[in-house]
Amino acid sequence: MTQSMKTKIKRISDKAIIPTRVHDTDSGWDLTIIGVDKITQDTIFFKTGLAIQPPDGHYFEIHIRSGFSALPVMLANSVGIVDSHYRGELIVAVRILHSNSGGAESRESYPSGIVRMLDARPTSLHEVAGLLLAKKPKIAQLILRKCIDTAFEEVVALDQTERGAGGFGSSDNK
Repeated sequence: MTQSMKTKIKRISDKAIIPTRVHDTDSGWDLTIIGVDKITQDTIFFKTGLAIQPPDGHYFEIHIRSGFSALPVMLANSVGIVDSHYRGELIVAVRILHSNSGGAESRESYPSGIVRMLDARPTSLHEVAGLLLAKKPKIAQLILRKCIDTAFEEVVALDQTERGAGGFGSSDNK
């Protein structure tokens, strides 16, 4: 059995939904969006109506739910971080991947992935936001992580390794 700890959570909106898991063994708790904070270019900032206090020595990550992985949406910052001392509302920034997004008032139709996901043909990010709120409000999940502290030690040289300074794709050439 896994260790359980308490996390303080506060509803700052009557519409807020406390995060849930379908199975006790799930790593993440589903986070429900309840409204729009703002829309900029290709990103919708969704409100959750929740503020959270991670347990001492921990923080939360906000990830997109796996069901959205094949669709043209992603978190604007890839992974959201909720630091242990942050007490503001949890906001989920969702980027809509679309070559012709053209901002919040574009009249271009959205790609087939959005049409399939929402069963509609939205013409603006405002419409996409409304449809996500109505049809797919559990777009993100919270994952609790342990915060491990470190102290940086400045050195003149690092230990040698076989890989050395080989970066991006260098191990594919072996």
